[in-house]
Amino acid sequence: MSRRKAEAAILEGRVALNGEVFRDLGRLLDPDVDTLTLDGTRVEPPVRKRTFLFHKPRGVVTTKADPEGRPTVMDYFKDLPGVNPAGRLDEDSEGLLIMTEDGDLLLRLTHPRFGKKKIYEVEVQGRGVDGFQEDLCREIGLSDGPGRFESIKRLEKNGWYEVVVSEGRNRFVRRMFAAVGLTVVRLKRVQMGEYLLGTLAPGERLEVAGEDS
Repeated sequence: MSRRKAEAAILEGRVALNGEVFRDLGRLLDPDVDTLTLDGTRVEPPVRKRTFLFHKPRGVVTTKADPEGRPTVMDYFKDLPGVNPAGRLDEDSEGLLIMTEDGDLLLRLTHPRFGKKKIYEVEVQGRGVDGFQEDLCREIGLSDGPGRFESIKRLEKNGWYEVVVSEGRNRFVRRMFAAVGLTVVRLKRVQMGEYLLGTLAPGERLEVAGEDS
Protein backbone atom coordinates (compact mmCIF):
# COMPACT_ATOMS: atom_id res chain seq x y z
CA MET A 1 0.00 0.00 0.00
CA SER A 2 1.00 3.59 -0.52
CA ARG A 3 1.04 5.74 2.60
CA ARG A 4 -2.15 7.50 1.47
CA LYS A 5 -4.00 4.20 0.96
CA ALA A 6 -2.76 2.90 4.32
CA GLU A 7 -4.05 6.01 6.09
CA ALA A 8 -7.42 5.60 4.34
CA ALA A 9 -7.62 1.95 5.50
CA ILE A 10 -6.99 3.05 9.09
CA LEU A 11 -9.65 5.77 8.93
CA GLU A 12 -12.11 3.25 7.47
CA GLY A 13 -11.62 0.96 10.47
CA ARG A 14 -10.01 -1.86 8.50
CA VAL A 15 -6.85 -2.00 10.62
CA ALA A 16 -6.57 -3.49 14.12
CA LEU A 17 -3.70 -3.55 16.62
CA ASN A 18 -3.75 -6.57 18.93
CA GLY A 19 -7.37 -7.18 17.94
CA GLU A 20 -8.52 -3.61 18.61
CA VAL A 21 -9.59 -1.43 15.67
CA PHE A 22 -8.14 2.08 15.76
CA ARG A 23 -8.58 5.16 13.59
CA ASP A 24 -5.89 7.51 14.88
CA LEU A 25 -2.96 8.01 12.52
CA GLY A 26 0.63 7.76 13.74
CA ARG A 27 0.00 4.89 16.20
CA LEU A 28 3.29 3.24 17.20
CA LEU A 29 3.82 -0.49 17.58
CA ASP A 30 6.56 -2.97 18.32
CA PRO A 31 6.72 -5.57 15.50
CA ASP A 32 8.38 -8.06 17.86
CA VAL A 33 5.45 -7.92 20.30
CA ASP A 34 2.35 -6.46 18.66
CA THR A 35 0.04 -7.98 16.04
CA LEU A 36 -1.27 -5.81 13.22
CA THR A 37 -4.12 -6.94 10.96
CA LEU A 38 -5.72 -5.56 7.82
CA ASP A 39 -9.25 -6.80 7.08
CA GLY A 40 -8.60 -9.60 9.55
CA THR A 41 -5.34 -10.76 7.92
CA ARG A 42 -2.08 -10.38 9.80
CA VAL A 43 0.41 -7.89 8.36
CA GLU A 44 3.87 -9.41 8.62
CA PRO A 45 6.72 -7.10 9.65
CA PRO A 46 9.38 -6.31 7.04
CA VAL A 47 12.30 -8.71 6.86
CA ARG A 48 15.67 -7.04 7.31
CA LYS A 49 18.16 -8.24 4.75
CA ARG A 50 21.65 -7.84 6.11
CA THR A 51 24.56 -6.53 4.07
CA PHE A 52 28.24 -6.43 4.96
CA LEU A 53 31.45 -4.94 3.66
CA PHE A 54 34.10 -7.64 3.91
CA HIS A 55 37.85 -7.43 3.35
CA LYS A 56 38.58 -10.74 1.65
CA PRO A 57 42.11 -11.88 2.47
CA ARG A 58 44.45 -13.39 -0.10
CA GLY A 59 44.27 -17.19 -0.20
CA VAL A 60 40.51 -17.25 0.44
CA VAL A 61 38.14 -18.35 -2.33
CA THR A 62 34.88 -16.60 -3.10
CA THR A 63 32.47 -19.50 -2.94
CA LYS A 64 29.94 -20.99 -0.55
CA ALA A 65 31.87 -24.27 -0.38
CA ASP A 66 35.10 -25.55 -1.89
CA PRO A 67 35.61 -29.21 -2.87
CA GLU A 68 39.38 -28.77 -2.50
CA GLY A 69 39.01 -27.79 1.14
CA ARG A 70 40.44 -24.30 0.76
CA PRO A 71 39.26 -21.53 3.10
CA THR A 72 36.20 -19.71 1.76
CA VAL A 73 34.51 -16.40 2.50
CA MET A 74 31.82 -18.33 4.35
CA ASP A 75 34.36 -19.24 7.04
CA TYR A 76 33.96 -15.61 8.12
CA PHE A 77 30.15 -15.74 8.04
CA LYS A 78 29.34 -19.01 9.81
CA ASP A 79 26.72 -17.14 11.83
CA LEU A 80 25.00 -15.90 8.65
CA PRO A 81 24.64 -18.81 6.20
CA GLY A 82 22.12 -16.84 4.13
CA VAL A 83 24.57 -14.23 2.87
CA ASN A 84 25.98 -14.44 -0.64
CA PRO A 85 28.94 -12.70 -2.27
CA ALA A 86 28.18 -10.01 -4.86
CA GLY A 87 30.54 -11.05 -7.62
CA ARG A 88 33.88 -12.56 -6.75
CA LEU A 89 37.55 -11.96 -6.16
CA ASP A 90 39.95 -14.71 -7.20
CA GLU A 91 41.98 -16.61 -4.64
CA ASP A 92 45.12 -14.49 -5.13
CA SER A 93 43.26 -11.17 -4.87
CA GLU A 94 42.09 -9.30 -1.80
CA GLY A 95 39.94 -6.36 -0.86
CA LEU A 96 36.32 -5.32 -0.85
CA LEU A 97 33.63 -7.95 -1.22
CA ILE A 98 29.95 -7.25 -0.59
CA MET A 99 28.21 -10.05 1.31
CA THR A 100 24.43 -9.74 1.44
CA GLU A 101 21.08 -11.47 1.93
CA ASP A 102 19.49 -9.00 -0.51
CA GLY A 103 18.97 -10.58 -3.93
CA ASP A 104 18.02 -7.26 -5.51
CA LEU A 105 21.26 -5.69 -4.30
CA LEU A 106 23.23 -8.65 -5.67
CA LEU A 107 21.67 -8.05 -9.08
CA ARG A 108 22.33 -4.31 -9.05
CA LEU A 109 25.98 -4.81 -8.13
CA THR A 110 26.76 -7.58 -10.60
CA HIS A 111 24.59 -7.28 -13.72
CA PRO A 112 26.32 -5.41 -16.57
CA ARG A 113 23.26 -3.28 -17.33
CA PHE A 114 23.72 -1.37 -14.07
CA GLY A 115 27.32 -0.46 -14.97
CA LYS A 116 28.64 -0.47 -11.41
CA LYS A 117 32.25 0.72 -11.39
CA LYS A 118 34.92 -1.17 -9.47
CA ILE A 119 38.22 0.37 -8.41
CA TYR A 120 41.37 -1.67 -7.84
CA GLU A 121 44.87 -0.90 -6.63
CA VAL A 122 47.23 -3.10 -8.62
CA GLU A 123 50.95 -3.81 -8.34
CA VAL A 124 52.54 -4.99 -11.59
CA GLN A 125 55.94 -6.17 -12.76
CA GLY A 126 57.49 -6.38 -16.21
CA ARG A 127 58.63 -4.04 -18.94
CA GLY A 128 55.31 -3.75 -20.72
CA VAL A 129 54.71 -2.28 -24.16
CA ASP A 130 55.11 1.40 -24.95
CA GLY A 131 51.95 3.39 -24.26
CA PHE A 132 50.30 0.50 -22.42
CA GLN A 133 48.16 2.84 -20.28
CA GLU A 134 46.55 4.36 -23.36
CA ASP A 135 46.11 0.90 -24.92
CA LEU A 136 44.35 -0.43 -21.82
CA CYS A 137 41.83 2.41 -21.94
CA ARG A 138 41.14 1.98 -25.66
CA GLU A 139 40.60 -1.72 -26.24
CA ILE A 140 42.52 -4.95 -25.73
CA GLY A 141 41.67 -8.23 -27.42
CA LEU A 142 41.09 -11.06 -24.94
CA SER A 143 40.16 -14.70 -25.50
CA ASP A 144 36.53 -13.98 -24.57
CA GLY A 145 36.21 -10.70 -26.44
CA PRO A 146 37.63 -7.18 -26.30
CA GLY A 147 37.90 -5.27 -23.06
CA ARG A 148 39.09 -1.95 -21.75
CA PHE A 149 39.67 -0.08 -18.50
CA GLU A 150 37.52 2.95 -17.75
CA SER A 151 40.68 4.66 -16.49
CA ILE A 152 44.15 3.92 -15.16
CA LYS A 153 46.57 6.14 -13.26
CA ARG A 154 49.96 5.63 -11.69
CA LEU A 155 50.08 5.72 -7.88
CA GLU A 156 52.92 7.08 -5.77
CA LYS A 157 54.06 3.59 -4.80
CA ASN A 158 56.46 2.24 -7.40
CA GLY A 159 54.79 -0.24 -9.74
CA TRP A 160 51.28 0.44 -8.44
CA TYR A 161 48.30 1.66 -10.45
CA GLU A 162 44.69 2.55 -9.75
CA VAL A 163 42.35 0.91 -12.24
CA VAL A 164 38.64 1.60 -12.77
CA VAL A 165 36.61 -1.07 -14.58
CA SER A 166 32.97 -1.89 -15.21
CA GLU A 167 33.71 -5.48 -16.28
CA GLY A 168 32.92 -8.59 -14.28
CA ARG A 169 34.70 -11.24 -16.33
CA ASN A 170 36.91 -13.82 -14.64
CA ARG A 171 40.42 -12.48 -13.83
CA PHE A 172 39.73 -9.54 -16.14
CA VAL A 173 42.25 -7.10 -14.64
CA ARG A 174 45.04 -9.69 -14.58
CA ARG A 175 44.41 -10.71 -18.20
CA MET A 176 44.32 -7.12 -19.38
CA PHE A 177 47.74 -6.37 -17.89
CA ALA A 178 49.14 -9.66 -19.22
CA ALA A 179 48.05 -8.61 -22.71
CA VAL A 180 50.42 -5.63 -22.57
CA GLY A 181 53.32 -7.59 -21.10
CA LEU A 182 52.82 -6.93 -17.38
CA THR A 183 52.26 -9.41 -14.55
CA VAL A 184 49.96 -8.57 -11.64
CA VAL A 185 51.67 -9.45 -8.35
CA ARG A 186 49.15 -7.84 -6.03
CA LEU A 187 45.54 -6.82 -6.59
CA LYS A 188 43.22 -5.18 -4.07
CA ARG A 189 39.68 -3.96 -4.72
CA VAL A 190 39.01 -0.75 -2.82
CA GLN A 191 35.57 0.26 -4.13
CA MET A 192 32.50 -1.36 -5.66
CA GLY A 193 29.68 0.95 -6.70
CA GLU A 194 29.10 3.28 -3.77
CA TYR A 195 30.73 0.93 -1.25
CA LEU A 196 34.28 1.61 -0.01
CA LEU A 197 36.76 -0.73 1.63
CA GLY A 198 37.98 2.04 3.92
CA THR A 199 40.15 0.92 6.83
CA LEU A 200 38.85 -2.65 7.09
CA ALA A 201 41.70 -5.08 7.75
CA PRO A 202 41.88 -8.46 5.99
CA GLY A 203 39.21 -10.76 7.46
CA GLU A 204 37.19 -7.93 9.00
CA ARG A 205 33.56 -7.22 8.15
CA LEU A 206 31.28 -4.23 8.70
CA GLU A 207 27.49 -4.26 8.53
CA VAL A 208 25.98 -1.46 6.47
CA ALA A 209 22.41 -0.26 6.06
CA GLY A 210 20.39 -2.73 4.04
CA GLU A 211 16.94 -2.55 2.49
CA ASP A 212 13.62 -3.80 3.84
CA SER A 213 11.21 -5.79 1.72
